[in-house]
Amino acid sequence: MNKNERRAAAFFIVLSMAVIYYSVTKLSLGSVQEPGPGFFPFVCGAGILLLCLIWFAMNPKVDTCSAPLWEKGVWVAPVIAMVIITLYTFGLDILGYCTSTFLFLVAWQLGIVREKWVKTGVIAIVGTAAMYLLFGYLLGIPVPEGLLI
Repeated sequence: MNKNERRAAAFFIVLSMAVIYYSVTKLSLGSVQEPGPGFFPFVCGAGILLLCLIWFAMNPKVDTCSAPLWEKGVWVAPVIAMVIITLYTFGLDILGYCTSTFLFLVAWQLGIVREKWVKTGVIAIVGTAAMYLLFGYLLGIPVPEGLLI
C-alpha cells in the first residue's frame, strides 16, 4: 500500500465515521423491520468503515516506492469527462432529453473514447433511441421535452 492509498483509506474512514455519526445523532435509525431515514446511510457508512479497516489490516506496510499519482497528461480525460457531463446536465433543460443525450453521446465518443464518426453516429442514434424508449416509454419516467420530442 503506497502513501496515496493510505491517504484515501484514511479519508474514507473519516468520511464513513461522519456518516455513521450523522445517521445516529440527526436521523432516526428505526429497526430492520421498519427502517428510519438514517438506517441506510448507517449501513453504508459501517460497510465502508469495515472495508477500509480490512484494507489497512491486510496492507500494514507502506511501500517506499513512490510513483506519481498522475502521470503527465493522464488527467486530461477525466477533466473532459466532467465538462461533458456538466454540459449535459445544463443542456437537459434547454435542449431537452433527446437532443442533449444525442450530443452527450457524440461528445463522449469523440472526446473520451476517440471513435470514428460513423461508429459515433450509430452509437449516438441507437443509444439515444434506446434510452428514450427505456426511460420515457417503458418506465414512464417524464423526460425533459425539447427540440425533437
